[in-house]
Amino acid sequence: MDGGTNTLALVIERERTPIGDVLLWRTEMHPRIAEVGWVLDPAHAGQGFAREAVAEVLRVAFEHYGLHRVVAQMDARNTASARLATAVGMRREAHMRQDWWNKGEWTDTLVFGMLAEDRDAP
Repeated sequence: MDGGTNTLALVIERERTPIGDVLLWRTEMHPRIAEVGWVLDPAHAGQGFAREAVAEVLRVAFEHYGLHRVVAQMDARNTASARLATAVGMRREAHMRQDWWNKGEWTDTLVFGMLAEDRDAP
């Protein structure tokens, strides 16, 4: 996200094999606001790989890039991602009903957010 780019990508590896990724990108709303998203091979779910990677990207977002806010948006049926967002300290802020057309149907979206000051909260 330095040097003119607005995106940071982290590849999650296990034994030098990619098993997922975490992306952080600035939104057009404000240069100190970004969105984070992640993908993990289901065969490696529940082992802490995604949690460690997302937590590190959030740390870099706030400590290195000085961001004020990071959000994550996900399909409301993706309970694993919702649990991950909560586990890394993000707060559920919204449940938007049928706001996204996805694979031939309207789906709900969950929005989670974290402020820089949330990282210092107990």
